[in-house]
Amino acid sequence: MDNPQRAIKDFTQAIRLNPNDVQAYSNRGVARVQLGNFQQAIEDYNQAIRLNPKYAQAYYNRSIARRLSGDYQGAVEDSHRAIALNSKYAAAYYVSAQAHQQLEQTQEAIADLQKAAELLREQGKTDAYQQIMNQIQQLQQK
Repeated sequence: MDNPQRAIKDFTQAIRLNPNDVQAYSNRGVARVQLGNFQQAIEDYNQAIRLNPKYAQAYYNRSIARRLSGDYQGAVEDSHRAIALNSKYAAAYYVSAQAHQQLEQTQEAIADLQKAAELLREQGKTDAYQQIMNQIQQLQQK
């Protein structure tokens, strides 16, 4: 988002008009993360999840906010909730791997990175696949 402050105002207005707009809550959370307002973003994602418990994107987004706020275990849990809803969610595996690294759980991080790489390869995203393979190699050398 080019202007997260403006986006927050717009999404807040959309929520006033339709308090059940799952996407508006999730998108407002994204804008709040861009501004570093992680707790407010998490609250938005919580509301999106309350409205639609099967919305994988909200769990993924909340995993990012939790990781950035230092709640690494919560980030892992949310990433895996997103994956349970969408088994092809490479980005969720990647966020989980980042959180595992912060928790100094290297083997778990490598396993998540391997799964992300496999999915990216299947999707034909060779550059991203190679970047993750390089990360795996670096972790294995530690």
